[in-house]
Amino acid sequence: MIKSIKYPLLLLLFLITGSGLYSQDSIIAALDSSKVYFFKNDLELKGVDMFQEIDTLITNVEKFDPLMKPGNYYATLGNLGLAHNNMVFDPFLRSGFDYGIHTYDRYLLHNDSVSYYWFGKPYTNLFYVMGPKKEQNLMIDHSQNIGSLIKIGLNFRYTQSPGMYLRQKADDKNLALKARFHTKDYRYMVMANYLHNILKMEENGGIKYDSVFEENVKPQRNGIEVNLQEANNLVKEDSYYIKQLFALSQKESMNPADTLKSKGLKISPGIISLSTLISKFQYKFEDTQQDNSFYDQTYDTLNNTFDSTRIFKIENTLSWSNASFKHKQKILFDISVKQQYIEHSDDTVFKNYYNLLIPSGYVSIRFIKNMNLDFYGDFVTGSDYVGDYNLKGSLKYKTKYGTLSLELSSSQHEAGRYFFRFYSNHYRWENNFAKQKFNIQKFDYSYKNLQAGVQFTNTSNLVYLDTLSIPAQSNSVSVLKIYARKKFTIKKWSFDLKIIYQNPSNDIVRIPDFIGDGAIYFTSNLFKNAAVLQTGLDLFYNSNYYSNSYMPASRFFYLQNEKETGNYVYANIFLNLQIKRSRLFVSYSNLGFYLKNFRYYTTPSYPMQDPAFRFGISWMFYD
Repeated sequence: MIKSIKYPLLLLLFLITGSGLYSQDSIIAALDSSKVYFFKNDLELKGVDMFQEIDTLITNVEKFDPLMKPGNYYATLGNLGLAHNNMVFDPFLRSGFDYGIHTYDRYLLHNDSVSYYWFGKPYTNLFYVMGPKKEQNLMIDHSQNIGSLIKIGLNFRYTQSPGMYLRQKADDKNLALKARFHTKDYRYMVMANYLHNILKMEENGGIKYDSVFEENVKPQRNGIEVNLQEANNLVKEDSYYIKQLFALSQKESMNPADTLKSKGLKISPGIISLSTLISKFQYKFEDTQQDNSFYDQTYDTLNNTFDSTRIFKIENTLSWSNASFKHKQKILFDISVKQQYIEHSDDTVFKNYYNLLIPSGYVSIRFIKNMNLDFYGDFVTGSDYVGDYNLKGSLKYKTKYGTLSLELSSSQHEAGRYFFRFYSNHYRWENNFAKQKFNIQKFDYSYKNLQAGVQFTNTSNLVYLDTLSIPAQSNSVSVLKIYARKKFTIKKWSFDLKIIYQNPSNDIVRIPDFIGDGAIYFTSNLFKNAAVLQTGLDLFYNSNYYSNSYMPASRFFYLQNEKETGNYVYANIFLNLQIKRSRLFVSYSNLGFYLKNFRYYTTPSYPMQDPAFRFGISWMFYD
């Protein structure tokens, strides 16, 4: 086994082999013992709906890459674990400090995504995938009780993907250690986790001559010249999180048995929670003098490039919610106040401090049968970001003909600190931008296996990187998005078709007009229902457009007007097999290669991978 992952594996082995020493959670008898349930750190906002079931289905098991999960559409650098850019316009609208770089988000573990399991027996999910050029992907998720009041667990992900081209290797590791404690009466609960993310990425700057690839001059891709020989990016994060929850009433608890069976208190005084998050984040870019010709500007030509940015954050959140774990409330509310302290520094003497206070409120009204009204708002005060806000209202109405949803939102946000000040050996800027404004109207309709909707987003003062990879600010940009998804089954054949149409008002926002995503597959039970076989074809297409280029030194995607990408059908064939709780798949990617159309880019000068086999196995243990 890979040396770098031996310690999480040893810890997992100890937990599994020692599991017989620990007792089961007695309340689990109230739930379906054949299923595994989990919740996130916002459980007090969910109330009786806090539990979700793990996905044990065979469908989409071959889509292990976070960028390829259903509904995700990203332009990439042609290899797993590297920077990526959303093909769908989706601005980051979260109040508070934001550095502004989100090109690695899908390969990071985030505190909000950590799952806490509520299951009496030890639960383990092992997922291992082998790919071309010694590509390896390992995912481990384990949880179990210590006694009846404490549950511990870990979540580990590892990606090692050398890539098909020179200087394209990704070495990504993510680790979450988590724990939960509750009192015997379930009135008090503590959740805690430690997150460690480290992404090590070689940067080749793209291939030097696109024609060598497009004319297939060198079928051995590692013989094609690239622009950078020694560049590397590193993203590192360590964070510590703890959240305490206390039910105000003795008749209230966070016990699933009460949730399912109790008919007691109908008006809940609610739950008070206090959470603390401490995180350290670092970006580091390194390169040598021999690569200086790639950049438009090099400030220090005598020494190697070593650019580093560090962010230290302490975040405290105090919240009161009237959510009940016994009954759905006709009026559900949450009142919170968040305090953020941030230190932002780089390789110069620069060091900035931020102190923010962010009050927020949420109300969900359920007086009318089959109709929900939800409202949310927050506002930023303090030393910086003053006046930033989010306001959102939504209406959902269920009928026998389907569910109608209407959502309206208005936001005002400063751009990330990255756009205001950045200091490196190749790019330096200091800016003073006006606040960005966003107004979004969204209408959605769903009925059985049909979902369709339209969204209109109007922005002003949008900040972006221009064709010189320098921050700039637009006047007004609007984006229309129309989307539809339909899934239908004919006997053992299933068809899952999705289409997105996008129309930005100007070329500041670079996204394809059309995105098409489809799957056609055959599913059959085998051996008297002891196994399930599924085989089919995944298809993806986006129309031609001038997609954004990528600059390794700034870690960001920027505008370019020289090369169109798209108008290529990515087709992958797969075979999935499920035997009890184990799921296996074999896939073969990029069948369009055999049409000899060597223009499969999603980012200019970064070709996607040639055809390749991948084999994966997912095995769950929870009895």
